[in-house]
Amino acid sequence: MNTFVIPDVHGCSKTLKMLFNKISPSKDDIIYFLGDYIDKGKDSAGVIDFIIEMQDNAYQIFALRGNHEQNLLYAYHNYNQKMFKSFVGKMNKSINLLDENGNLKEKYLNFVANLPYFIELDDFWLVHAGFNIYVHNVFDDFNGMLEIRNMEYDEIILKGKTIIHGHQVTYLDKIEELIENKSKIIALDNGCVYNQPHRKYDYTKLGNLLCLNLNNFELTIQKNID
Repeated sequence: MNTFVIPDVHGCSKTLKMLFNKISPSKDDIIYFLGDYIDKGKDSAGVIDFIIEMQDNAYQIFALRGNHEQNLLYAYHNYNQKMFKSFVGKMNKSINLLDENGNLKEKYLNFVANLPYFIELDDFWLVHAGFNIYVHNVFDDFNGMLEIRNMEYDEIILKGKTIIHGHQVTYLDKIEELIENKSKIIALDNGCVYNQPHRKYDYTKLGNLLCLNLNNFELTIQKNID
């Protein structure tokens, strides 16, 4: 049995399917997603559809909540219909999450609304962004789990377990270094959507969707094909 972890997909459905072809999981394997399935890329709905389809076909897939799913829920509950459609369609490029009337489709609402914030394994914490070790109750700080950057590690609070997270775009050579050194905090988000020149990032070190096998720390790399 393999245990795979996949970070931020951000609407890159073709890239995700190609990554699955590479790792070729069996139904005995366990696959964890670290959130941010939607926005930025071309096919937010397709990413969620693929995950749901795999779950319906008895693959052991567990999906965490990312800040983009949380933002979608906030907008759904707080924006008027015009603002909501603009937020989802124009700002986040996820128009295919909506029906012809601009309403969030029920299957996607149910999916994002039921995503947990973190998962604890025997030797690992899986979380979208990380943990804020400076709050009174680390595991009640849901905003920290979705938004924190450059987190620090506490051996006692985190029980000596390794944190695997996405959210923070990290260059591939740095990710490979963290994995090779078996660091206590391992970032996995290689900015799958950033495969073109960018004002902030060196795109030549980004643009891949990654998958880490927790059994042997083997990293599978799939270049963006969307």
